[in-house]
Amino acid sequence: MTKLRAPLTIDAALARIAGQIPGGWNAMAKALSDRKSASLVRAWGDPDRREKIPLADALELDLAYRDAGGDGAPLYETYGYLLDAAGTFRFASEIALGRLAVEAIREGGEAHAALVLAAQPGVEARQKHDAMREVDEAIEALQSARIVLEAMTRPRATGPPGAEG
Repeated sequence: MTKLRAPLTIDAALARIAGQIPGGWNAMAKALSDRKSASLVRAWGDPDRREKIPLADALELDLAYRDAGGDGAPLYETYGYLLDAAGTFRFASEIALGRLAVEAIREGGEAHAALVLAAQPGVEARQKHDAMREVDEAIEALQSARIVLEAMTRPRATGPPGAEG
């Protein structure tokens, strides 16, 4: 029975290789330098099995895919996607904090400049109100950064859902 395979997974990449290489799974097993069994190679492509493809075998199968006229490297590309997705998920708070830091720095600078102008002798009330508005915006930007920092101190998951496989 054919199993449905989610796109951009190791099992889908292996199925893509099996579809490109004449002889499919059996030929993939024979293409490996240490001649794995076809059943083991199939197990690597089965998300319900515990067996996972070793890196050396992944390299050989990507090269066998190219030898058979395939374009690209399905396992390498999938691994890169999974790494990027996991990194984005894992470091989302750090990425957000960096963006909030830029905002807090900009708003803080505007608030500081407005405070200096508001402190000058003979300044109009409008400039003092502008300074208050700028200070409020800086406080809001810092509060947003604080909320993210607080969230970063709590335990978090290590990867996106479904990244296994």
